[in-house]
Amino acid sequence: MAVDMSYRLGWIDSSIMKRVNDILQRAKLPTAPPETMTVEMFKSVMAVDKKVADGLLRLILLEGPLGNCVFTGEYDRKALDDTLSAFCKS
Repeated sequence: MAVDMSYRLGWIDSSIMKRVNDILQRAKLPTAPPETMTVEMFKSVMAVDKKVADGLLRLILLEGPLGNCVFTGEYDRKALDDTLSAFCKS
C-alpha cells in the first residue's frame, strides 16, 4: 500500500511500482490486506499507530529510485484515502 500511495503522490514512477510488486509476489508476501478489512478499520488502527505524534500520522513512503524512502507526515491526505479505498471495502 505504501508503494501505491507513493505512486499516487508522484514520488515514484510505474516501473518502481511494478518492480516492488513483482518482488513481493515472488517472495510470496501479501500484497493486499485481508478481505474483511474496511477503510474505517484501517483508519481506526492507524490513529493509534506508534508513528502518530501530535495527532499527525507519519508514514514511511518511497521517493525516487528504489531503495529510497521518507518518514513523513507531509503528504496529500486524498492520496491516503484513495489508496485505502483501492485496497479495502468502504
